[in-house]
Amino acid sequence: MATGKRTVTLGILGAAEVARSLVVDVLNDHFSLGPEDAEGYFGPSDKYELHMLIPAGQDATSAGVHAVWEWAVRCELPYKVLWDETTNEHTDDVLHNVVNPEDDTAIVADVHKAMVERLGQSQNPMLLVLSEEGATYEPPTAEAAATALREGIPVHDLSRALLEVTWRHLPDHEPPEEPALEVEPDGQMALTVVSDTPDVTLTAGEAVALNRTLIEAETFLDGLAGLVHGTDGLRQSFVHGRSLLAPRPETPADTGDDEKPKKTRLEIFNAETNQWEPAGRGRPPKGAQKRRVQV
Repeated sequence: MATGKRTVTLGILGAAEVARSLVVDVLNDHFSLGPEDAEGYFGPSDKYELHMLIPAGQDATSAGVHAVWEWAVRCELPYKVLWDETTNEHTDDVLHNVVNPEDDTAIVADVHKAMVERLGQSQNPMLLVLSEEGATYEPPTAEAAATALREGIPVHDLSRALLEVTWRHLPDHEPPEEPALEVEPDGQMALTVVSDTPDVTLTAGEAVALNRTLIEAETFLDGLAGLVHGTDGLRQSFVHGRSLLAPRPETPADTGDDEKPKKTRLEIFNAETNQWEPAGRGRPPKGAQKRRVQV
C-alpha cells in the first residue's frame, strides 16, 4: 500500500568507530524519525520509508557499523545482511536479529563490492561511510565509495555528520573521464568524446556524403528557425485582416453642424469573437488592433 513516503535504501561501510549519540542525533534528524519511547525505540519517520543493508564479516562489521545496526533496530527498520561467512564479536548480533534468516541474509564473496551492487539495484540508494582519524578511509571502504560515485550513488560520511563525499575526499582514486571541450578551427566549441572503441577512418566519398548530410541538416534547422520567428508577424497580419472584414459601425447621419465637435470612442478588435468591442479602462493589450469611431 502506498504510504506517500520516499523510499530510501541505506548501506553502511567503514572500519572506524563512531559515537552512538552521533549516529542517533544525525540520522534521526536527517530522516525525520519520531521521538524515543519509554523502551528506547524511535517513532517512524513521517517522510521516509527506510531500508538498511548491513555488512557482516570479520573485517566488515566494525564497532561503528554495529552502532548503526543498533540505531536501525531501535527504529525498527527492515534490514538485509551481506555476509562473507566470517565472524567477529559483532556479527552474531547482526545475523541473529533478521526477520527471516533465509530471505534476509545473502552470502557474498566480497561484502564491499556486493554492498555497492545491491545499492545500485535499490530505490533511492545512499551509502554511508565511516572515516578514521584524519578523515581517511581504509582501502576497501574507499574503493567502495569510489565505485558508488561512478555508479551515481550518493556517498555521505556519517562520522562527519553526513558530509557529502566527493572525489577530493578520495585522493587515491581517479574520477571518470569527462568529455573535454575542444575549439574547432572556425571558433565553435565541440565535445571530444572519450571512447574505448577504435577510430573510424572515412573514405573521401564517405566524408563528402557526411559533410553534405550535415549541411542539409543545418539548412533545415535554419529554415525551421525562420518559420518559428515568422509566426508572430503572420499571426498579427491575420488578426489585422480579420479586423478589416469585421462589421463596421453605422456612421451617424450628417447634421450639417460642422462647428459642433464630434464625440468618438476607442474600440479594440477581439480576435476571439471576431468583433470590434469598446476599449475598457487602462492600457490596451500590446499588439491589439485599435480604431476610433463616432458615437
